[in-house]
Amino acid sequence: MNHQLQLASVAAPESDLDVFPFMNKLRQEAGDQPPSAVMTRFYDALAALFPDTPWSDGHFAGDAGRMTVTHRRNEVMPHVLHLAGEFGLTVVDNHSGEVHRPAIYQVVLEGPAPGVELGDAAHRLAAVMSKPITEMLRLLSGGRRTVVKKGVLRTQAQFYVDALKERAGCHATLILESGRAVHPAPPPPSPPPARPAPVKQAAAATGLSLEAAEAKPAMPPLSRREPEPEPHAAADSGADPRLFMLADGLRLTVYATVLYLAAAYFIRSMAGWPKTVMALGVTVVAMVAVYRLSKGAGSNIVMRILAMVFIIIPLANILVLVLLIRRGKVALRENEIGAGWFGASFDDIVRLRGGSTAILPSTLIGLFAALGVAGMVGLGKQTAEKYVDAMLGKHPQPCAVVGIWESSKLGPNGRVVMRDDGNYFVLPLKGQEDKVKEEQGEWSVRNRNFVWQVPLADKPWVKAERIETFKLSLDGEFITIFEPQAKGLFTEWRRAGAMKSERCGFN
Repeated sequence: MNHQLQLASVAAPESDLDVFPFMNKLRQEAGDQPPSAVMTRFYDALAALFPDTPWSDGHFAGDAGRMTVTHRRNEVMPHVLHLAGEFGLTVVDNHSGEVHRPAIYQVVLEGPAPGVELGDAAHRLAAVMSKPITEMLRLLSGGRRTVVKKGVLRTQAQFYVDALKERAGCHATLILESGRAVHPAPPPPSPPPARPAPVKQAAAATGLSLEAAEAKPAMPPLSRREPEPEPHAAADSGADPRLFMLADGLRLTVYATVLYLAAAYFIRSMAGWPKTVMALGVTVVAMVAVYRLSKGAGSNIVMRILAMVFIIIPLANILVLVLLIRRGKVALRENEIGAGWFGASFDDIVRLRGGSTAILPSTLIGLFAALGVAGMVGLGKQTAEKYVDAMLGKHPQPCAVVGIWESSKLGPNGRVVMRDDGNYFVLPLKGQEDKVKEEQGEWSVRNRNFVWQVPLADKPWVKAERIETFKLSLDGEFITIFEPQAKGLFTEWRRAGAMKSERCGFN
């Protein structure tokens, strides 16, 4: 089994869940840069131990690296982890899901180096640290141990130890900080398996032989078939059809969730067959998405069918989509693939697909679905407008408006009575007379506008006219009246009851 590893020569996040997107970003930013010096030294040291390089061609660029161990895994892995710790590299094991961080150390100043006088060491240390010599004398005397550096990698810590010895004549040691494991040096690897020597075929004699007559003829070849060359491990492209289906299905599920929410928002303002077609289309897209995601995540056929059935149930479908998105991201991270808002990055999907950069199935389906939803929303709104026009009709006092209404301006304290004879009344409820001002006048509908005519208090024979645009809901239960002088402000009416009307057929 191939064993894929990711490496980083810079500090990785402390949380394992943050490591995978960090590695993806690091690899993307590295691009075609040459590998860092630390990466080069690590690879050279590993190649020196394994001249046969039992791994496929990896990608090392900048501070990021990737390699796939194809054989001799049990020998290679301990050396990889040990060398990574020595060079301060973080190793992400895509096979086991573990993140191996390099150990960190403290540098402890023990005192003067052997053979160096206390005063001489104090003078030299004071010059190195730019501190008073008296302070350095106290630091070095009395056998006290002082931590002079914390949280550094082994190579950096060893650099400080050597610098203190050479430049300050001081003896320092390393102490491992808790929380990080140290991978001990494994035994030397076994020699690489020897390749079989090529077998030379004896050429058939076409003339006289120079061998003695009594010499025994050579054994004929057992087969005329040429010896097969030694099989070498093919370069691992990283293609994984199952993980590709998981990553692409996760993207499609995210798209389906967004389409579901958009459809739920617009469907209230739609009517007719476009409403049904849009709901059916979004449901089909969601069923395809959850099937692909569930199959890529390793779910059996029963679980896939159950997920598709739940997609048909209102409200439960959104819950299923959200849970499956979370399941898909967890499955990707279990396979050491970073998962952002839309799941795996495009580079990871291309790798899982075998290097193909063609348009993804999820992108194609999502694009067609989005265009279909947009088209159905437009047609559905046009149909809804025709329905509302039919409800309002041509009469100046349409029956769709006749009735008793609650107003958001009045709150629970009053009602608006719209009579079929063109008169309206604003009336307080019993006991709320001090909270609602009574008002009466005439009303009519003209081009989707309310035309209010209210008699002036000082001149009752003169009527003031006010025009307000309104919108009637498809079920006829709500009216939204927009304020003419304040953009964005509106008053919401809700039908509170009907009233007797022979013309409208209300009893």
